[in-house]
Amino acid sequence: MPLFSVTIPAFKPTFLQETIESVLAQTYTDFELIIVNDASPYDIDSVVKPFLGDSRLRYFTNEHNCGARRVVDNWNICLSHACGQYVCCIGDDDTLTPSYLADFAQLIARYPQVDLLHARSVIIDEHSQIIQELELRPEWESVWSLMWNPRNTHLGDFMFKTSTLRANGGYYNLPYGWAADDLSAFTAAASHGVCNTQRVGFCYRGNGESISHDMSCIEDKIRAYQHWGEWVQRFCQQQPDNAEDRRYRDLIAANREDYVAGHIDDMVEWDMRKQPCRRSLFWLFNHARFGITWHRYLRSYLRAMKHILRAQAARLRFPGSSC
Repeated sequence: MPLFSVTIPAFKPTFLQETIESVLAQTYTDFELIIVNDASPYDIDSVVKPFLGDSRLRYFTNEHNCGARRVVDNWNICLSHACGQYVCCIGDDDTLTPSYLADFAQLIARYPQVDLLHARSVIIDEHSQIIQELELRPEWESVWSLMWNPRNTHLGDFMFKTSTLRANGGYYNLPYGWAADDLSAFTAAASHGVCNTQRVGFCYRGNGESISHDMSCIEDKIRAYQHWGEWVQRFCQQQPDNAEDRRYRDLIAANREDYVAGHIDDMVEWDMRKQPCRRSLFWLFNHARFGITWHRYLRSYLRAMKHILRAQAARLRFPGSSC
């Protein structure tokens, strides 16, 4: 039984070789790498084949494609194959720094009771250049601190104790995985909090092909955020055992509705930016169906139009600009 299982639900081959190489280059070697091909129409086999001589790698192919909407199903298929005491699930375009697992191993030695670990992260572009380094967090924090303090996290940031994740029913299942990483992490951290690495370990690739940038599924994403808000409301009925966490709990409960509304409004604005006429009319006639007030719709519309006008003005001022 290895200490770690690193799993990759694979669908696109563009960056997969780089992803695999970054896992196999770990300085901490007690791990297995599990790749699950989600019945991809792309040639994933040819990318994986050169690595099959490494005994740490196990490769599986789904009989049927889970698809983007049911992507969490493939996360949980990856989990079903894991033999490690701890498991993570990274994207087929993300990469790890060489110390990713070594830093987790050190935290486990110091905090063996903790069910959730988190790696400090960066965002990289399509050329693997760092475009943003994300915030440094304390070595240990409670679930209430994790929920309240500003952060930018992704599924691959998190390493779960495998037995706890399975006991919780696997990764929290929401369409397109939207908010599923948050709720999976909150559930795992509920009892013993979360430990954070102090060195960068995870590199999230920001690219236009990811589900995060796909606004065709915006209606499911909005419902997922509403579900997130309902989950948080139920969770906040608990009574933390210290004053600091009670303060966090009260802040989360007081700001929950505004937080959810803000994220939904940002998505609606972004949707209208991409197709101003068609999507502005869609939200004009459907905002109430999604619990969006007239005032919030109008604010998102005005922000979208302001952005579009600024972009047009920039193009007129600087012909050939990509603004």
